[in-house]
Amino acid sequence: MCLTTLVDELQRIRGVPVQLDVLTAEDTIPAPPDRPAWLVPLLLWPGAHVCTDVPAIRDRLRAGGAEVTMLPFLGAWPQWWISVATALQAELCEESVLVHHPLRAGVADRFLAVLASRLDPLLVPFDRWPDYLLSHPTAVPVPLALAPNRITEALREAGGMPPLLEHPLTRQVLIDLLAALP
Repeated sequence: MCLTTLVDELQRIRGVPVQLDVLTAEDTIPAPPDRPAWLVPLLLWPGAHVCTDVPAIRDRLRAGGAEVTMLPFLGAWPQWWISVATALQAELCEESVLVHHPLRAGVADRFLAVLASRLDPLLVPFDRWPDYLLSHPTAVPVPLALAPNRITEALREAGGMPPLLEHPLTRQVLIDLLAALP
């Protein structure tokens, strides 16, 4: 729902069609071949989706006749993380822990090291969260996920914050960034 309303709001602001192609959807949405398309991966991490699925979407759109300009995934935008840190700052406390989707070693490790240098709270992968919580029972999880998923639901049950698109300030940051694209 938060993604659908994001699309609606962006269409209203930009005055042009905005399509959402969800990786887990069974049906794909064809791009109109008569106009240029921007592919903006709303992914936070440099994982398999960024490396494999997004190029496949680009290739599918191009095969359908669309002229596609592909942008880097959202998590690669420095302004996004600066804005997220600023938006969340008022709600973070000493016990806040940023919990992210588990990532494979390699590029993701380097990405997380750079991200950790920009954000103050500790970064913990979701698969290590239960062990971290055992040794830090007052920890407050802050999910670094764009939309609701199994991780954000589990963290919400543990007293965590909502995903970034359900947080009004970070949602507005994303809308502003996407609305400002040419």
